Parts: sequence; C-alpha cells; structure tokens
Amino acid sequence: MNYKRAIKQMFLGAATLIGVFSSSCSVWASEPVTDFTDSCGTQFHLEKPLEKIIVLNRQTAEAVKILGAEDKVIATGDTTVENNSYLGYNDLPDMGDTGELNLEAIIALDPDAVFVHTNRAMELEDTLTPAGIEVIRIDNYQPQNFDEELLLLGSILGKEERAEEFLEYKNTIEQDTASRVAQIDDSKRKTVMALSVGFMNSQGGYRIFPCMNIDGDMGVGEGYSTILAGGIDASPEIQYDPAIGDTTILVDEEYALSCNPQVITLHGTWLGGYNCTDEADFQTVLDNIYDISSISQTDAGKNKEVYIFHTDFLGASKRHIGVLQLCKYLYPEEFSDINTEEYAEEYFENWLNTEYKGIWYYAAK
Repeated sequence: MNYKRAIKQMFLGAATLIGVFSSSCSVWASEPVTDFTDSCGTQFHLEKPLEKIIVLNRQTAEAVKILGAEDKVIATGDTTVENNSYLGYNDLPDMGDTGELNLEAIIALDPDAVFVHTNRAMELEDTLTPAGIEVIRIDNYQPQNFDEELLLLGSILGKEERAEEFLEYKNTIEQDTASRVAQIDDSKRKTVMALSVGFMNSQGGYRIFPCMNIDGDMGVGEGYSTILAGGIDASPEIQYDPAIGDTTILVDEEYALSCNPQVITLHGTWLGGYNCTDEADFQTVLDNIYDISSISQTDAGKNKEVYIFHTDFLGASKRHIGVLQLCKYLYPEEFSDINTEEYAEEYFENWLNTEYKGIWYYAAK
C-alpha cells in the first residue's frame, strides 16, 4: 500500500469523513467537502464550500498557509500576528486572544466559519451558531492528531492533495530520524525533562510538558519530542490529560530534583522566534533561571545541557525540524552531519513561501 493511500484510509476511519474525493484534482487543489466531522466529533453539513474563514488558532493559521489557502482567511486571533508574522496575515483584523475574543467583531465580518482549538473558547457555539457561523474545532499541533487534522483541513478547503504532499515530505524526514535514533545504544540515551521557560524564568518553578498522556499515547508536543529524539522521559509519572487540556503540569521542586534529568529543554513563545536577532536575550534568561531556581542542582544544570526551544519548533508543523536539532543536542556525534538550518530554510521557503530567519533554539553557555 503506498503512502498516500494509507494516509487517506487512516483519515477516513479516524475522522469519519463523508464525501467524494475528486479523482481528477491537481496537486494544488481538489473539490472541497461540505460534509465532515471535526476533531470534537461535531458533524457539519455546509450548504457551500468555505470562502471566508476566521482562524482563532495560530497553528491552524499556519496549516492554512501550508495548504496554500490563505486567501480564504479574513481575520485571525490567538496571537497569530505577534508570533507568526511570517504567515502574511498582519494586515487582517485581529479578533484577540482565545480568552478575550471580540465576538461582535467576528459576527460583523460575517465569516462562513471560525476555526478554533478543541478545548478553548467553548462559549463560541452559543453566540456564533445562531448567527449562521460554523464553529469548527481543530488543533493542528497535537502529535497524535496532526496528520489526520491536516488532511481534514485540506479536504474542507479543497487542498487535500497539498496536505498529502506536505505529510509525505514531513513523514519522510521523521522516518529517517527515527531510523537513526533506533541505532543509538540504550546505554547512551539521556533522560530529559521538558519545562516551561516562562514559568521558570519568572517563578523559578517547574511546569512540565508531559511526554505521554494518561492513555499511554503521545503527550504534549514539546514533551513527546523527547521520545522522538531518542531521549528517556525523566518524569514518566507526569502525564497529559486531554480532557483537562493543560499542556503543562506544575510539580514541586523536590520532585523535579529527584528526577535529576541529564538534559532540560525549555519552551515558550515569548523568547526567540522569527523576529529574534540577538542570542544575548537567551543567555540573559538562562542566567536568571540559574540564579532564581534550583536547576543548577540537576545534572542538566551542572553540565550545561539546558536548551531553549521556541514552542513552534517542537510543538506543531515544525516539529520534524526541532526534533532533529534536539537529536543534535542529545547525541552530537551521531547527528553531526545534520544541518538543522537547511531543513528550516526548506520548510519556510517551500511550504510557507517566505524567507527563513530568526533564532528558534539556543544552547546554554
């Protein structure tokens, strides 16, 4: 069975998509579906294909750009303009953070649909559905659902073939990485703890991104990347509960020190990213963390194996690139031939149609 056929069958089973896929579509576009089920299990029957959408999930906003359907976006939210300026939505109206949405402005724009996270702004349906605006819930960042959600989005927007091409590109890199990781001797594997950089920088405390969820499946992207890169979960008791939706879990200092990770990865959106030009900002944060926290008492802190990643490089569509960089940090000899910047440049230029720049990861000094 070839890759595209396997992915399509997986998607049909998981998303219970109803509709006919065009057999004569080009690589770039296909006939949009109007009957589908979103990631929360809500069934939709649209009278016509979507032409005007508001995207209140910045990861979905990037997925729309990957698919080449950005012309349908009439407004964004969820700090898309602030954190994802390279997507080209900067001149569109901003509906606000998902915790403080401007519902009146959304209704005034009269979109065909609004895309939002599966577990945020749960009040939207009460206001928007009576106004004739569909609320479609999809995340486009959780590792266990990313592929099928991109296929779902591609089908809704008439870009199914483009979605399949992106997944073939991404999954090929992931499979190559997995093959290399599998060759690393167990005795060389390092324990890793993924933490919130913002909380540690401000509170000196430990908020963990879990590697696995309570069902034994993939956890939060920042944490699960530990496993993808060949690391060992330093805190396996800390697990993600999708029903609650909190992507980090607060633990006390005593527990964190008892785990004694050999490597610590720090994640956030406010440090680094596309518009970052000065590495000194990273070192200033690390120096502060060493001053106000107990990180220096861990093996990771003692050996300066502390690495900062912008959340986007391990949390969603750029995960395949960030994992390669984490592999380089964990196992520099085995991955010495990998140039992460080349992979990042390819992603930005070929899939986002924009220049690659910024600082997305940093190693302690």
